[in-house]
Amino acid sequence: MKTLKESIAIAMDLNKDVAIVPFLPYIWQDFWEMGTPSEVVIDLIKLHHKNYSKCNILDLGCGKGAVSVKLASALKCNCHGIDGIDEFIEVSIAKAEEYGVANSCRFEVGDLRIKIKELDKYDVIILGAIGQVFGTYYKTLKTLSKHLKIDGIIIIADCYIEDSSTFKHPEILSYQEIIKEINQAKMELIDDVISEQSNSSEKFENLEKRCQELIRKFPEKTSLFENYLQSQANEYEILENKVTRSLMVLKRKRDIVQRKLPKLNVKFCLERVPKTSTR
Repeated sequence: MKTLKESIAIAMDLNKDVAIVPFLPYIWQDFWEMGTPSEVVIDLIKLHHKNYSKCNILDLGCGKGAVSVKLASALKCNCHGIDGIDEFIEVSIAKAEEYGVANSCRFEVGDLRIKIKELDKYDVIILGAIGQVFGTYYKTLKTLSKHLKIDGIIIIADCYIEDSSTFKHPEILSYQEIIKEINQAKMELIDDVISEQSNSSEKFENLEKRCQELIRKFPEKTSLFENYLQSQANEYEILENKVTRSLMVLKRKRDIVQRKLPKLNVKFCLERVPKTSTR
């Protein structure tokens, strides 16, 4: 098993360079919401979970807690966020206090791959742009489904390569490859909302400013920070021009749910959120 730092490096697209991990809180200090658009997540939960105010939500790789805090504030639900970086969790706790939802939000530091084994079942599980921490989509969904209530949903923020594209990337699947693994895990895609990359140039300028400050403070690590900036520039280029960013909503296949609940007449709402762009 990879170390926690290696897992964090993969989740944050650091090309497995664990040396940068201790500097991430400083580099990302200007941002609270770090990737997954919380407003879209709120709308998806409202649409696909009827009793959302009573939901228990698990936010894996919660970063600085923006999604969990905003969910608890907007939906009056309970959120449990886990992340591998101590400083991010400190910000999460402070933000929950600031928004008046400290009693509805629980945040903790931990290795997701270990913590997941200790957890109960949740109504909603959010996997927010953290990559293949649990392995393939199939392995990820099989792992998460053990902690998902019968009528629960999984929301995954990720990107994929359009089937018509010639672009290849070792860690990014095509749309049909993802669908295949979802089916193999006995899950079904019930919504797929396209998310546009926004303010990437402004975000990069902030990251660049913080890295330059670190270079002045630690000149012997210049190459570390320069390489990180280059990896971020490459990532933004891919996100803006090569792949489709998406929030996918998944449920157990209907026949699986009906077998587990044979006496209930289970009905599913498969309405779709209008996409901001077309595939």
